[in-house]
Amino acid sequence: MWSQKPSRRPDRRRSRWGWWWRGGDAVGYGRLVWLGSVLTPLSAVLVLRVGEVDTVLLAAVAAAHVVVVALSFLPSWRRWSPWALLAFPVFSTASVALVATAVPGVTGVYGGFFALCFAYAGLFLPPYGSYVLLPPAIIAYFGTLPVVDGTVLVRAVFLAAAWVVLGELLGALRRRQDALIQELHVENETDALTGLANRRGMERFLAAAEGGDIVLVLDLDHFKQLNDVRGHAEGDRALRTFGRVLAGELRTRDRAARSGGEEVVVLLRCATENRCGVSLTRRLRRALESVYPGLTFSAGIAVVDPDRSVDDALEAADRAMYAAKSAGRDQVWAADPERSGELRPVADFGLRPAAATVA
Repeated sequence: MWSQKPSRRPDRRRSRWGWWWRGGDAVGYGRLVWLGSVLTPLSAVLVLRVGEVDTVLLAAVAAAHVVVVALSFLPSWRRWSPWALLAFPVFSTASVALVATAVPGVTGVYGGFFALCFAYAGLFLPPYGSYVLLPPAIIAYFGTLPVVDGTVLVRAVFLAAAWVVLGELLGALRRRQDALIQELHVENETDALTGLANRRGMERFLAAAEGGDIVLVLDLDHFKQLNDVRGHAEGDRALRTFGRVLAGELRTRDRAARSGGEEVVVLLRCATENRCGVSLTRRLRRALESVYPGLTFSAGIAVVDPDRSVDDALEAADRAMYAAKSAGRDQVWAADPERSGELRPVADFGLRPAAATVA
């Protein structure tokens, strides 16, 4: 991978026309398809100088497009099913049929526009979206023709096959590209040794933390001594084991990352103060003892304050972890949010006498 300074040209376009793309790229391009269904024949009327035009119907269709485009800014498209995007090509093909009635002299210009609608379906609709679009598109296509005979029917079959192939091919390419991008994201944000997220991945999931979430900082005890005495290969094995065991104890909505060296940061979506954090460390301690006897860790816990940044919780958990280290290791300390972050022990796996509270 290499870094490249991003071009400012797309940023200027987005800042200048950002309102048009409200709802995402799929909605923005859908609006363009809507407008294209009426601008295409209007342009043909001007270029070809068609004489027979039902100006009332054409004006009504154009006005309907303006209204529909304006209404498209109201709903929250991101919260709807992706199938809601089907409204863009369906409405566009229906509009083409109406425009063909108003401007019968430019019937031949619509074939390419139907292909455009299927290209949109392939790029933005779920799999097999082209097949769902096909029935209304065929009905609209026949609506653009002055007469329907055997030759037209045969031509419609070939056109329909071409449209579906175009849409499904683009859909397959898009899904393949999405899979590759997702794979690159995973590789780019995954620590190769532990299998947990790396610092880049940690920054991403911490940015999504909410008030009431739990932040843990865990650090392997005597890790430098393990490296010095038994070698770096054994240290790597300890880290791999720790990462694998920790990943097995997390729920699907929890996240963990190796922040550096032998330190790991965990985000728990519990909203139960420190209890789920302590429960996780107890399970992790038991599981770790069964697969790597003698490997222990110290941990610090803090709750994300909804009125403060997640960095404050991370700093508090880090201080609590160092307090656990200072108190003898192999234990868990927590920052008490009700006492201005005062640190206190909440679990001692080594069964040593609890140390005094650290301010």
